Amino acid sequence: MTDEESENTKQENGPETVGETLRAARERHNLELQAVADQLHLRPSIIRAIEEGDYQSMPGELFLKGYVRSYARLTEQDGDDLVMRLDRELAPLRREEQQKEPSTTEIIQLRKERRRRVVGTLIALVAALIVGWVLLFYGPWIADETGDLIDETGEQGAEQGESPAATEPDGDTSDEDAGSTPASEEAEPEGPEGDASTESSPTSMAPVPVVDAPEERGQQQTNESSPRETSALETVSLVISFNDACWVEVVNGEGERVIVTLAEAGRDIEYEGPGPLEVLLGNVDAVAGIRFKGEPIDLEDYPVRAGRTQFVLGASNGTS
Repeated sequence: MTDEESENTKQENGPETVGETLRAARERHNLELQAVADQLHLRPSIIRAIEEGDYQSMPGELFLKGYVRSYARLTEQDGDDLVMRLDRELAPLRREEQQKEPSTTEIIQLRKERRRRVVGTLIALVAALIVGWVLLFYGPWIADETGDLIDETGEQGAEQGESPAATEPDGDTSDEDAGSTPASEEAEPEGPEGDASTESSPTSMAPVPVVDAPEERGQQQTNESSPRETSALETVSLVISFNDACWVEVVNGEGERVIVTLAEAGRDIEYEGPGPLEVLLGNVDAVAGIRFKGEPIDLEDYPVRAGRTQFVLGASNGTS
């Protein structure tokens, strides 16, 4: 089949896909698939999936567009035109995904929420069973002990109420004292002293007011006067240098996505704002260097999957 016949066949079958265009450009430049993967710092399987139009195996639409743009630059193609065509090719896939079941992330979140509800229900049931068991086995004993304590308190109060009446002299005794010899009258002055001693006893039984200890008062004043703790986000700086194309996302300490871009070779990305910073790099090999708060960061300290990494700088348990 001649070239003209192949071109006529392509026109009859419809326009080329983005993957077919890139494959044809690669073949015109006499580049092997492995060579393209090495120059783009990607796995050969990713290059093959792009050329075959297997977009569902890509890590995400943003990464896919970045890979296509880099591939187009390598093969001297119009990257903007290819990305626009790719967006049209992805439209049916988006509609299919909307009609499908929830994503894996959503399913995991739903399972976590369901697990939390089940655990909360089990905890409530166990607590109810424990309370019911305690009331069933110890409820009568607690009621009896409480009733006995109330009865004893009532009896003690009744005895204390009857004791003053027992000390009062009888009427006959007072009459006998009235008709007794003058010696008994001479003994009457001792009465006031006895009365005084009797009257002084209630004073000694007066309740003593409770005064807080100085340490407790000082503690209460310290707790009341202590100002509320305020926390402020630390302003940090970040500089990333690149020797090849790389997708970059940065989220600051206020939860704002401050950087979302495809960095090109020889370009530096700088940011200064509230930390900590959550950084996502789509092509680790394209990063020439990272400086956080003026200090270099070693990317070997963070895990890399499929050429991408994600980490936090400036967290309490991370890089300070």
